[in-house]
Amino acid sequence: MRFPMTLYLDVIWLLNFLIDWMLLALTALALKQHVRKWKLTLGAFIASMYLFLLFSPVSSVVAHPLFKAVYSIGIVTSAFGFKGFKPFFKAWMMFYFVSFMTGGGLIAAHSFFSTDLFTVNGTFATRLSGFGSPVSWLFVVIGFPAVYYFSRKSIHGIETAKIRYDQIMNVRVMVSGTELVLKGFVDSGNQLKDPISGRPVMIIDMTKHMDSFPEELVRFTQKGTQSITDFQAVEKHAMTLVPYRTVGKSHQFLWALKPSNVIVSPGEKEESFSCSHVLIGLSYTPLSSLDDYDCILHPGMFQNQKQSPA
Repeated sequence: MRFPMTLYLDVIWLLNFLIDWMLLALTALALKQHVRKWKLTLGAFIASMYLFLLFSPVSSVVAHPLFKAVYSIGIVTSAFGFKGFKPFFKAWMMFYFVSFMTGGGLIAAHSFFSTDLFTVNGTFATRLSGFGSPVSWLFVVIGFPAVYYFSRKSIHGIETAKIRYDQIMNVRVMVSGTELVLKGFVDSGNQLKDPISGRPVMIIDMTKHMDSFPEELVRFTQKGTQSITDFQAVEKHAMTLVPYRTVGKSHQFLWALKPSNVIVSPGEKEESFSCSHVLIGLSYTPLSSLDDYDCILHPGMFQNQKQSPA
């Protein structure tokens, strides 16, 4: 026996529009592309209009996988544009990957909470009585942002795992009016961050490069925490004190500087990128016994990397 079911297309459309916008935003994040919000909104609008085709006379056609593939090409093109076949194909595949990853999270959450969420030909909807049950809309309001948040974290985790930790990279640092050209090593164990700003901290071997810095700054930072009360010097050189731990020791501190810019060159086949959201830690202990690098990079520098023409 079938029971009549009322569908409010305006509510369902809004639900799908928000989901599509989040999927496109996650795709842009995974691709490391800065996409304007109006383009994401346009792509989400086109994607959400697919809902109305499902309730039209051509519903049997639009439900076909081939039509869905062609329609998704239009969605990706409207949001990311067409800059050649290879970049477009990469964006198209990433859009499907993000959709499958996020969709799996939604289905898992739905099964766990047993809400009134269901699908109509692959489109999310809610079984409504009046304006919908409180449980279903609680799932919409809380569940979707939660899945979006954990999807972002998953993408960041994938990015960090892909870093080649055994590679020595060229690094250019602009700090305190000085430009340094360094050899950087990506250390997976370097999880040092400023507890206040949350910035990752890369560490420079000052035993090699102290001559490149102002003498006043070197004398100040060599004293460690003894010079912490010299507020004038701290403000002049834009320094901050970062706590850290080493094996067998605790509650140590490292002076760090805010750079104007840091440019990392991973290799010949990869473009350089800039990373200004980082701190430069000054270490007066040699970093490498083999003398093959003079700074340690933080894995977090490779997340949200911004391409640089340098």
